Amino acid sequence: THNYVSRKSVIDGAKHVEIKGRSIIKDGVVVRGDLGVVRIGRYCVIERGTLLEPPPHPYDKSKYVPLVVGSHTHIGSKSQINAAAIGSMVWIGDNVKLGKRCIIKDNCVIESGTEIGDGTVVPPFTRISNKKTTTYQELPPSIAVQLQEVSISRFDDFKKLNPQ
Repeated sequence: THNYVSRKSVIDGAKHVEIKGRSIIKDGVVVRGDLGVVRIGRYCVIERGTLLEPPPHPYDKSKYVPLVVGSHTHIGSKSQINAAAIGSMVWIGDNVKLGKRCIIKDNCVIESGTEIGDGTVVPPFTRISNKKTTTYQELPPSIAVQLQEVSISRFDDFKKLNPQ
């Protein structure tokens, strides 16, 4: 519980959307639960104008693969998410496009403006940036604790600014 879902966001097929708790869904977010199951973990922040859409099944186009977002995950504004799974403690920047059925493992950072192709698997503790060419960088193990602390503090700050 204690989820904050903007009235200006659109959640289609709400009975197929599960939000674990203490998550924030901001204005203009579209969650396509009418296509398939969407699960969002604890302490997640989904910024303005983002689309969360389950990817189509690779063999049966009438079915969709569930979209699972792990806990302590941040998804930046104006991103298009068609991934099968996003792990815990993941930071996704603004204007990111995740292709169909891609999998982002735990403790990853995907910088703003990055496009990840269909079916890509990003290993844990990886930073991906896409300035001129796509670069991959290994992250230290401490990134897990840092991302978790940031997500909890951002939720607490949001709660102080928006008392009920």
